[in-house]
This record gives sequence, structure tokens and C-alpha cells, in this order.
Amino acid sequence: MSAQPSLLARIAATERPDLIVMIGYGDELPVYRNARALWQFYAAHFPHIHIVFTRWSEKLAPGEIVHDGYDLLVGIGDNMGKDIGYSTRGVWSGSENAKFVFRQVLVQDYLLRTHPRPFFFHHLTLTSVVDFRALNFVLDLLPSSGCYAGPIARLNAPPELAGLTFTSGASTLFSRDALERMRERYHPDHAYNQLPNDVWQAALLYDYQRIALPTFNFNLPRPPRGNDPALADIAREQLAAGHFHFRVKTVAPQDSDGRREDVDPWVMLRLMEAILDHEPSREATESLVRRYAVAINGSGQPLAARTAEAIFTGPRDMPLHDGELRA
Repeated sequence: MSAQPSLLARIAATERPDLIVMIGYGDELPVYRNARALWQFYAAHFPHIHIVFTRWSEKLAPGEIVHDGYDLLVGIGDNMGKDIGYSTRGVWSGSENAKFVFRQVLVQDYLLRTHPRPFFFHHLTLTSVVDFRALNFVLDLLPSSGCYAGPIARLNAPPELAGLTFTSGASTLFSRDALERMRERYHPDHAYNQLPNDVWQAALLYDYQRIALPTFNFNLPRPPRGNDPALADIAREQLAAGHFHFRVKTVAPQDSDGRREDVDPWVMLRLMEAILDHEPSREATESLVRRYAVAINGSGQPLAARTAEAIFTGPRDMPLHDGELRA
């Protein structure tokens, strides 16, 4: 009798032919270079998951797209400036947002042209970590069209956007048709392009309901090199609870006392180690998704594009960031 495949072998066999993962990044902060290298290591454990890393290039003509063997490069020329608002103030400027939106539209257009069959598109931040096996469980719950899903937020201002519901840019799932709608509705000179890209896409997808999906955030300050035994315990607990997506942001860019590149990649590594030593549970993930949806609006049903009601009006029994964990 042949032995069962090892856990790492089962992880390497993970497949999802109808999934494309996009992770965009730039040179705004040193942490991104470290996180990109970590993702190269981690992605090798999921060779059958299609992951696209993308960044812009001032050397390419605006709109030109070239894969250099490492990243998908998107040309922006030199007509969008070199705004450094995020690296100095911790807030993306309007021109930075417009660059992100421009890149997103071009990459999505490229994927639509090169992938004519229906697919799910998972848009992540670079300091995210995902268990793609548990993500498969989530995708099995989602509609193959009309899908716009992720951690839910709601705007109270400005007045013209008050009540707009949107999903966190750290982890958003779309069906192919949603990408088509955003491509059709994008206008380069529209004021919405100055908004954060997660708000921008919500404004364009005004006829799509929002499907709530959970995430777990690591926000608390941590020692350099992730030298905190609690990290592994937290990772194991939240994986056992059914989480599939984690976002790491422990140091604000404007915090001169902290160096995010010395902390967050190490937290990411602890998460990756925990995932590669863990067997996910479909039951746990499906339960977490259902309970999170109920916590958002009490009913568990998808949300309208705009609502006068607050979110998180239902009972919530799960922590969503490390600051909510009991000491």
C-alpha cells in the first residue's frame, strides 16, 4: 500500500483553474521589496495557482504591458508624476490613487483579453497572506457571475458617497463580468479616479451587491524580526477558526520609531509557516463566512451598493484583528 502524500505534497497539488490572483506593488516603501521576495518563496508551494505580480514602469509607454519574467510591468510613462505622499504621510494622495486605478484597469483589461472564459479575480495587497486551499472552499460558495466580495466597509462622507458600501482593497474577489463593467465604466479624467482603488471600484460597481467575506488583520506593534511567540499561536488559532486571508500592517509609514520592513515580513513568514503546517477545514471556513455575513447586517444576505444603515449590526463572535484577542 502506498503511503499518503505528505502535507506539502497535498499543498502543492492545490488547483483552481478559474482563479487569477493579482498582487500589485511599487517602490513606495522598503517593506514591499521584502514582502515580494517572501511571496516568491511562498507561491512556489502552490505551483498550480495563477498569481500575477504587477508594478508600474516609467520606462514603458503609457498603457504598454510587458512581463519581465518576474512581474507584469505596466507602462505609465512620466506623465503621472512622482508623488510620495504615502511614504511620508501614510495616506495615498489623489495622484497616487489615480496611478493605482490606471494600473488596475490596464491589468484587468489584459487579463480579460487573454482569458476569455469565466474566472474569479482575487485582488490582494502585497502584505497579505492567503491559504489557497481554504480560499477554494470560499470560491465554492460564490456565484460565478455578479460576484463582488470581500471584507465590508461603509463610507459616511463625502455627501455624494455617503452610504456607499465597499470591500477592503486588501482582499477583494470579483467575477469576470465585474472586471468588464469596471473597464467599460472607467473614464481617465473622472474625479473618482482620485479615490482609493477599493472605493473607486465600489463606485463603479453600483449595480452589484456586496458579498461579505472575513479577513484577519495583524495591526498590533510587534518586535523586530517577528520575535514574538504569540504570533505562531495566533496564526494557528485563526487558521483553525477558518480564516483564509490575513493582512499584516503593524507599523504606520509615518511612524519614525518603527521600521515596517523589519517587522511585517517576519509576521508574514510566521503566517506562511503556520499555513504550510496546517490542514484547513471546509466546515470551519464555511461556518466563518456565514457568521461574518450575519455579523455585518444581521441577515447574512449580500448588501446593497448604498445603505443608510450601519454595518456590523448583527451578533459577532469572531475577532477580526489581533487587538481584539484576549490577553
